[in-house]
Amino acid sequence: MMNIGEFAELTGLSVKALRLYDERGLLVPAAVDPWTRYRRYTAAQLAPAIRLKALRAAGVSLTDAARILADPDDAEPVLTRHRAQVAAERERQDAALAALEPVLGAESWRWTVQERTATGTHWVGVRLRLPASDDIDPEAADERANAGFAALWRELSADDNAPTGPFWSSFRTAGSADPTASTTRPAAEEGTAIDLLCCWPVARPPAPGWSVPGWVTEVGQVPAGPELVVRWRHDEPMPAVVGATHPAVVALLVEAENRGLELDLPQLRQIGLIEDGQPVGVEVVMPVLPGT
Repeated sequence: MMNIGEFAELTGLSVKALRLYDERGLLVPAAVDPWTRYRRYTAAQLAPAIRLKALRAAGVSLTDAARILADPDDAEPVLTRHRAQVAAERERQDAALAALEPVLGAESWRWTVQERTATGTHWVGVRLRLPASDDIDPEAADERANAGFAALWRELSADDNAPTGPFWSSFRTAGSADPTASTTRPAAEEGTAIDLLCCWPVARPPAPGWSVPGWVTEVGQVPAGPELVVRWRHDEPMPAVVGATHPAVVALLVEAENRGLELDLPQLRQIGLIEDGQPVGVEVVMPVLPGT
């Protein structure tokens, strides 16, 4: 038999790893001295130990490695799934690397912020509860938002109050409220989730108690007055980091801060740019509120 140091030398596994695999039941020593607790291994354990090292070097989890060592017939389906996961991770890394150079460049942050005067307009929206940002599935969130916009459009049209302009949305911490809006949304612990407010502008506010069945409905008014706006098209280069705000929005917030404006993030509106009935880009707007 071999002691743990000799076995570690022959297998390339560290003594720490061998102790862990013993505790997890993946590679139990052939014998353990009852007094000293020294572990002893046999030559027959070298092959499974080296297989275990190869599996771990390939990034296979301890759970899957244990399955393969216990039943070699499980190797093919487990490794097929693992290869797919590795390929997906490589694709994510390639995309992150492709975005890295433009994000690091100064040009990525030079977006034109304009000022314009907005006319006051009524709006109606539905709120969607999203999980914390780390848990958001972008595709599922987009699908849910599209369903909300569609449901809202149908109900407004049926009420003879069809939207008068492009849709817009904004993010709000769950439980927060727009002081210009009315809603029956129950409060939530701040910071635990995010609400996505999906809105259409309308010519008149709906009657009291009007709502979209199955959705939390909110009404309000965009104030008339100056506002800052930045926009980009979908066919323009997008030097953005997944999960982080677009550099154009950063430019908008920097401009607002340079002007001494209060950064009231719930007041940001993300408006769809429409051409020939198709969305071609986005503009983000921040009102210049009185007293700021």
